[in-house]
Amino acid sequence: MKWKFKTPGIPDKFFIRGNVPMTKEEVRAVTLSKLRLRKDSIMVDVGAGTGSIAIEAAHVCTNGEVIAIEKNSEGIELIKQNSEKFGVYLKILHGNAAECLKEINKFDRVIIGGSGGELEEIIKICYEKLTTEGICVINCITIETLYESMKYLKEIGFSMIDVVSVNVSRGKLVGRYTLMEALNPIYIISGIKTNLL
Repeated sequence: MKWKFKTPGIPDKFFIRGNVPMTKEEVRAVTLSKLRLRKDSIMVDVGAGTGSIAIEAAHVCTNGEVIAIEKNSEGIELIKQNSEKFGVYLKILHGNAAECLKEINKFDRVIIGGSGGELEEIIKICYEKLTTEGICVINCITIETLYESMKYLKEIGFSMIDVVSVNVSRGKLVGRYTLMEALNPIYIISGIKTNLL
């Protein structure tokens, strides 16, 4: 299936799911807006899950490259299946995020959706590997990770740090009425690498 639109937010129901967490379509749309992707961007998706963000990014980065990192074996299979379904090429790395990041030379954008408890190290490696004016975006669901993300981004040297809380409710039909059903709030934190180490 080809996604024929230029706007982000591929409906969740189009992705092959399984038991791996997936970023919801509305959150993906905001996340992609914070990444500020270009056609020639090299983007890394850390903790790619089902590959939903990476696949959306691949529709934009047609002259660049999108690299999906995932440690979960089921996630790797889902990323492969979903990239085939949507007809996009992703470079897929299976393993520990920090180790996989070290294998990549340079990149322009990174989204961290999962860190496996190594958030500080991952952000440090991302700062080293990002090109000047590269952007790091972190999606998280807990206040603790929000705090740590902002703290590490500042300490490591990122600037223009931005944070938004995304609260989405979707209409659910109950008889002849529509009830708004809330999804989990998501924090989206971003920073820009404006100076070299």
